[in-house]
Amino acid sequence: MSNSTSGETPVGIRLNRFLAMAGVGSRRVCDELIQKGFVRVNGAIQLEPASRVVAGKDIVEFQNRSLSMQPEVKYYIFNKPRGVITTTRDPYGRPVVVDFLPDELRIYPVGRLDFDTTGALLLTNDGEMAYRLTHPKFQIPKLYQVLIRGTPDEARLRKVEAGIEIEAGFFAKGELNGFQYQGDNTEVRLTLREGKKREVKRIFRTLGYPVLRLHRETFASLSVAGLKPGEWRELTPNEISELKELVDGH
Repeated sequence: MSNSTSGETPVGIRLNRFLAMAGVGSRRVCDELIQKGFVRVNGAIQLEPASRVVAGKDIVEFQNRSLSMQPEVKYYIFNKPRGVITTTRDPYGRPVVVDFLPDELRIYPVGRLDFDTTGALLLTNDGEMAYRLTHPKFQIPKLYQVLIRGTPDEARLRKVEAGIEIEAGFFAKGELNGFQYQGDNTEVRLTLREGKKREVKRIFRTLGYPVLRLHRETFASLSVAGLKPGEWRELTPNEISELKELVDGH
C-alpha cells in the first residue's frame, strides 16, 4: 500500500475507486464496506476508503477473494416489480432485485427505487459507471409516470420547473413532460436529474397531492418498454456507448 507526503504526486489510486473498478459496487457502497472492515490490503484490514493502492503490486481482498481492477463489465436493464427491494440481499428475507437474475452475474443495482415503485432499474458490475450515473453533478435524466390524488391545474404543476423547497434548505427541480386528468386523480410525466431520496413523492407531498402510483419509464436513455415486471435484458453495444457518452460529457 502506498502513501504520499505533502508536495508529492500521489501513487496508485484510492482504495474505494479500486473496489468500484473491480466490480464490487458503487464508490458509496465501497466506502461502507471498507469502513465496516470487509476489505484487506496485503493481509491487513484497511478502514480508510481514501488510502491508496497500486494495482498489480498491492493485494486487495474482499470476502476472501483477491480482486483485480478489470472484470468483464456487464449492464442490464430491469423492469422492477412492486414489492421488491432494490438491493442484493435483505435481512428480512424479502425479495430483492438480484433474485430475478442468474446468480453467476454478480451485479448490483445503480441507485434505488422504493419498495412500491416500479420501472427502469440499471444493474451492472461497473462501479465507476454506477458512481457517475448516480452522482447529482452528472444530471442523469429519469422520466417518471406519477399518479397523484387530486386535479391541480397546469400552473401549479409547473412550479416544479422553478424549483420546490421539499425540506428546509433542500430544493427539487424537474421538467413537466405532460399530464392527464383521470377522474379525481391526475397522471403526471416528470423528468428529474438529481435523484434525491424519495424526491418524486416529496415534491407532490409538498404541493399537496399524495402519490398513488409511481413508475420510472426511463433511466438515462434506457427504457423498459417491452419488458414485463420482473423481466430484464442485457444492454446493446449502442446503449452502452450512449451511457458512456452521457457521463463522459461532464
